[in-house]
Order: sequence, then C-alpha cells, then structure tokens
Amino acid sequence: MADTSAPQLRASKRKRAQVNYYEEVLSEEEEEVNFSDPAEEEEVEERSPAKKRKTVSSKPLPKKKIFPFLQLPAELRNQIYSHCLHDPAGIYLFSTTQKFRRTVYRGTELAYCDGQPYSSSQTTNSNLDDDEEDGPRPEQPSNVVQPLVPALLAVCKQINAEAHEILYSHEFHTKDTLALHSFLVDIGPRAATYLKKVTLGEWGHGRGVHKAYNHSCFSALAAATNLEKFTFHGLLSWSKAPKPGATCFYRDAFPWLEAVGAAKGKADAALDLIDVMVYDDSVFFNRWGRRRTYAQRPVFKVYKDTEGFRKELGKLLNARMNRIRS
Repeated sequence: MADTSAPQLRASKRKRAQVNYYEEVLSEEEEEVNFSDPAEEEEVEERSPAKKRKTVSSKPLPKKKIFPFLQLPAELRNQIYSHCLHDPAGIYLFSTTQKFRRTVYRGTELAYCDGQPYSSSQTTNSNLDDDEEDGPRPEQPSNVVQPLVPALLAVCKQINAEAHEILYSHEFHTKDTLALHSFLVDIGPRAATYLKKVTLGEWGHGRGVHKAYNHSCFSALAAATNLEKFTFHGLLSWSKAPKPGATCFYRDAFPWLEAVGAAKGKADAALDLIDVMVYDDSVFFNRWGRRRTYAQRPVFKVYKDTEGFRKELGKLLNARMNRIRS
C-alpha cells in the first residue's frame, strides 16, 4: 500500500558566498612565502592611521578673526588703496603668450624704452659743452616695477567703487597694438570704461600678424568712450604731411573714433583727445651733427602739425556722418 503522507518541504538554500571549512593544501612555492605577523600589522595600522578629510565648517568666523576694514576712516582706506593700486613710475604693458593665450605682462619703463638707459660716462668735453648749451639731459628711465594688487577690487562692491579710480587713473603705456588689444580683451568692456589715459608705443607694420592688430585693437578700444587722452607714436614722421597720416589713422581707428562721437553726441568729439608724437632728432644729434652719448633710446615730441592732422581727420569723420544722414 502506497504512503499517502504529504512530502516534507525543503527550505531553499541561502544566497551567500560559499565558505570552505577546510585548510587548503599549499604548494611548495606558496609555502616559501613569508607571511607577516598579525600583531605587527596591527602596530603598523596604529602608527599610520588613515587621513580623514577635513570637513569645511559652515559656521561664520568669530568676530575676533574678522578685520573691520570698511570701518576704518576713509583717509586710512585711501592710503591702503594707494599702496596696493598705484605705481608712481607708471604702468608699462608688453604682449606675451601664456598657455596658448595672448595676454600682457607689466614691465619697467627702461624695458619699454628699448632697454637702453642713458649713459653719463665716456663723454668728451666738447660733447658736454654742447649738451649744457642745448639744455638739461632727459631723465633716466625707471628700472623698478612696484607690485600691484588689482584683486583687491574683487573683494566687494564698496571697495571696487572706492578704489577703481586709483588704478585706472594711471596712464597705461602699451608697447604695440598687439599689447593694447590683449590688455583690452583681458579687462573687458566694463573696465575699459574706467580708462582715462592710454599711450600706444608702436604701430604695427609689414604684412604679418602685427599689422592686423592695428585695426583689432581699436575695435576693442571702442568700449573706452571715457578716455581723456590717447597718445600714439610711430605712425608719422616730423616732416610727413598730415593728410596721409590722418587717412591711415582713420582706416584703423574708426571703430573707436565713431564710438566716442556717438557717446558724446558729436561726430568729431575724439579729435580733442588725440596727441600725435614723433621722433625728436634733436635729442639724438647735437648742432654739429654728432650723436649724443646719452641718447640711447627713442625720445618723442609733439607732431608739429597736430592741428592739420586733426583737421584732416575731422573731415573724414564728418563725411561719414553726412553719408549716414543723406
């Protein structure tokens, strides 16, 4: 007779890693391995605990660690701003490339003047007599760069409002049009409105990349509509007629010229801001035609026909406005 009782239910096997409860037989090669003592491992762990990442506290700093800078008197704050943002020798900028990006760096006045200081030695008596008759020698260019801290302007809006005029009241001397373009790209159009004085040292020549920046730098300068003075060198010579120079300048600088005119409501408003400088040959040679021993760098003077240059430039600007109105 068959067994009619219900079959015994079997529980399912637990899903876990299989564990062996027997010692594995090691081979001869494995037996030769020296295993470290567990006690020694514990000592090593105690001596070199794992470094824990420091958690940044969200609690504000205590008052004793906060310096109340904005509560200082205004006169004292202005002195601090002057130490951080003012260089009596001026700001001289040169083009460079950092990590494949064109930018500028600060240099000395001596480097800006082609790295040639005036020599006061090895002068003959005749040269000294000629120099004394013609007048005093030019001053020596500075060879010191005072470090500035422009990051101070990014601390807060109040410090920016109080101190940005100290930094941007400098006359910014740019070595060439490439340096001027790189400088304006770095500071942006907002900071360009703070600029007061800009000097362009050299005009790009040839057919390479430097000539292309003659126009590009003035396109970037179009945001600087609050300039009080713009000086450029090297475009004209002392005897050159003003009309060709004005035409060349207008061809490259019309974006900035027209932007200033639009901002001030006068087409030729930029004419009063422009100073034209040319080489001063009298510094290099005395009246006998001999080269002065101390004239080792280019020295400039105001172009003799600046008014004629402005007149020709004004004709081009007004002609453009008349074409727009017609």
